[in-house]
Amino acid sequence: MSDIFREVEQDLRREQASRLWEKYGLYVIGLAVAIVVVAAATVGWREWSKSVNEAASARYDEVVAAAQNEEPAEAAEALKLFADDNAGGYAVLARLQEADRLMEAGKTEEAARAFEAVAGDSDATEILRGMASIKAMLLTLDKASLDDVKARMMPLVEARSPWASNAHELMGLAAYRAGDYQFANEQFQAILESQSIPPGMRDRAHVMQAVLAPHLDTAAGGADGTQDEATAQTGGDASPAEAETTDAANGK
Repeated sequence: MSDIFREVEQDLRREQASRLWEKYGLYVIGLAVAIVVVAAATVGWREWSKSVNEAASARYDEVVAAAQNEEPAEAAEALKLFADDNAGGYAVLARLQEADRLMEAGKTEEAARAFEAVAGDSDATEILRGMASIKAMLLTLDKASLDDVKARMMPLVEARSPWASNAHELMGLAAYRAGDYQFANEQFQAILESQSIPPGMRDRAHVMQAVLAPHLDTAAGGADGTQDEATAQTGGDASPAEAETTDAANGK
């Protein structure tokens, strides 16, 4: 009797499996095919990427080696062509090399644009993007407004980038040139409070604070109701930088 029940149970299972296969068999086959295709595509992509990287590496070495024997402007052009035709890390390295060669050729604006391209390249590492941003700013600092310098350097400070102290220095110099002495002093003070800065940068920060001190004293005196001669001659509204300019114009 038990054999009969067992046979019936097996028949029911086979019938249920048959119905399930009729209903979902195509989906199962499709899923299996998709898994095979994805696996094959992944392997193929890895092999293709490897071959592309190897080719890019070899070509990059050739371009850099040839650039050693070329004039800076010619080398920069060759490196630019390589960077335009490639992507990834080797293109980033080529763009940095291009910028350096443009600097050697005296093409400052073009070099700054090359550095800016790296600063905005997602293929570049964070530290390379930060370095490129600092170098681009160095090349354009004499023409950039304080607001522009802040907009480009403050993200490095807020992100606590390894280049944050360099960003503080550039903002401090831009602020000093613009006559915003308080903000400039804050930037150099931030450098001095950093635990890991090179001695040269620390020395420059000390020097700039010494240069700023008279302007800060003048500003503090003005807040207490006292005015220097230059400020009085300009109606009491001139900044220390404007007062110095007025004295120079008056031959003082």
